[in-house]
Amino acid sequence: METETTATDVEKHLEIIDKMIDLRLRLAAIESEIQAVQPEFYLACAAISDDKIETPRATISRRFTAGRWEYSPPIVQMEEDLKRLKKDFQKKHEPTEGREVIWAVRLTGGDDLRNF
Repeated sequence: METETTATDVEKHLEIIDKMIDLRLRLAAIESEIQAVQPEFYLACAAISDDKIETPRATISRRFTAGRWEYSPPIVQMEEDLKRLKKDFQKKHEPTEGREVIWAVRLTGGDDLRNF
């Protein structure tokens, strides 16, 4: 049984959507600030030269990113074959978990975004 959406319901939904947009704009501004300070942060951490830096508000740990290897041609071929087999399997079978409905917010770059 379907329920009718009233103008009041739509207004409430639009308020929630607008709140999400505001939060995404704030997040974009914070991410921009983080990117701006990141090079100096890395230099400061390197200058202290410890694997773990402890402050009253945080513990900063040094970690390595994943390495990259150049595999021999037979291994590369096996990897390509496995990818092909997985794609074929995915076309023929439904996923067992992980499919959820999400709503993505993409900022369009209007006046609000230029203020950050």
